[in-house]
Amino acid sequence: MSSFIKFLLYNNIHLPSKLAQGADFYCFKNKIEPKWEDPVCANGGKWTMTFSKSKSDMCWLYTLLAMIGEQFDHGDDLCGAVVNVRARQEKISLWTKNAANESAQTSIGKQWKEFLDYSDVIGFIFHEDAKKLDRGAKNKYTV
Repeated sequence: MSSFIKFLLYNNIHLPSKLAQGADFYCFKNKIEPKWEDPVCANGGKWTMTFSKSKSDMCWLYTLLAMIGEQFDHGDDLCGAVVNVRARQEKISLWTKNAANESAQTSIGKQWKEFLDYSDVIGFIFHEDAKKLDRGAKNKYTV
């Protein structure tokens, strides 16, 4: 990706600290809707990182740059990214297509942590489990 495009993205991206509490902001690949029911996402899942309030701006930006710059070894498996802004914390999630492919999912999770220099453990939840169990869904993979 050219430096000019990165500059344009950087200067025009909506940072979590500038979004209203309760906001969800999505950045998904073309023709993929940010919902579990989308056929591309239906068999997928998500990795999630949690941040204290107003601490996710650079990680959100770097996540988007890594996706757009095709930095993931299994980038074809990515659907998009979501940031959730809440009163006490912010979350960034990477949505993927094929939750059952453990090696691809763990590779994505490990690379994402490395790109962001994130030291906490992150978990991967299957969308199917999240739909059925809501907040009771357990991590299938962790890195």
